Amino acid sequence: MSARVAEVDDQNRFVRWVSRAECHDARLPHRSVQVVLYDSAGRVVLQRRHQDKRTWPGAWDVAASGHVEEPDYPDPTRPDDDLDAVYDAVARRELAEELGVEAALERLGAFAPEPGVHYEHFVLYRGAHDGPYVPQSEEVAEVRAFDPVALAALLASDAPRTRSLEWLLDWLRAR
Repeated sequence: MSARVAEVDDQNRFVRWVSRAECHDARLPHRSVQVVLYDSAGRVVLQRRHQDKRTWPGAWDVAASGHVEEPDYPDPTRPDDDLDAVYDAVARRELAEELGVEAALERLGAFAPEPGVHYEHFVLYRGAHDGPYVPQSEEVAEVRAFDPVALAALLASDAPRTRSLEWLLDWLRAR
């Protein structure tokens, strides 16, 4: 059984604990992290999600992402405390779990739910690592680094990809 996640309000304040299934079935706002990773050649590292994932199976996505779960909070009775530290720890954990690497992470921004794209309050991080990557077999089907030409080809293709990946890439290009 997976850990519960915090349903949050529009200000990212705790409402109640819910199961992941309930969270996704009802599209409830919750907390997560996204990690954009680059290699030393400047290529963006993406993962293709495992085919058995509940959301976006088989789709290309950022290098690592994940829910902030109940055990991630130092004091689950106070889930709005020390959120910066909680998000930072979850980002490091997800990168280690999903790709088997550690990297210094820079916080790029915090985002509220974006209608039609995602329903999460998430913090975006950027890091750099050249691998080798050790994909978490039940989460990640493939890891690949894309130079600008290959990334453009991926985005122009009919390859499945998360809406949040496209949204984040647009956000990064606009910076």
